[in-house]
Amino acid sequence: VGMSTGHVDPHGRQSIINAKAGGMAHVDGYIFPCPTCGNAAGQIKQTVDAIAGTGYGMLWLDIEGTQYWTRNIGANRAFLEQLIAAAKAEGVNLGIYSSASQWNPIFGADYRVGGEYPLWYAHYDFKPNFSDFRPFGGWSKPAIKQYRGTNTLCGAGTDWNWYP
Repeated sequence: VGMSTGHVDPHGRQSIINAKAGGMAHVDGYIFPCPTCGNAAGQIKQTVDAIAGTGYGMLWLDIEGTQYWTRNIGANRAFLEQLIAAAKAEGVNLGIYSSASQWNPIFGADYRVGGEYPLWYAHYDFKPNFSDFRPFGGWSKPAIKQYRGTNTLCGAGTDWNWYP
C-alpha cells in the first residue's frame, strides 16, 4: 500500500477491499518505506489513512533493498524507530517483512529493534516450513515465510507464503 517513492499505491485500498470480497481470510497491507524521502510519521499516516475502513489485518514494514536506504546505519536505525513509533501512535497492528541478508546491511547485525513484532521473511527454497530459519535482528522465530517468489496464478503475479 505504501510505495518506495514515499507515496501510497493508488490501487492499494481497492486491492484490499477486493481480496476481502473474494473470500480471502487474511488480508494485510505493507509499506515499503522511503528513508530518503524523510517524514516517517507522514508515510505511516498517509498509508493508514488510505486503507482505513477496509478491515485489513496488519501493516507490514517491508525492509529490504539496500539501494532504498542510506549508507548510514545510524540514520537507518533512527528512521525505522520513527516508523515504529508512528505506527504505534496510529494504533497499527504492526509486523516486519525482512530477512537477514537485507536487515544486516541496512541496520547492522547487532540491531535488535523491531524483534517484538511478528516477522515475515523470504527464503525462496520452495519449502513451506521454517526449518531454514536462523535468528537475526532480535527474532528467534518467524511468523510467516515467503518460500516462492514471482509466480503466476490465474494470470496474476504472486508470491507464495506459509504460516502455521
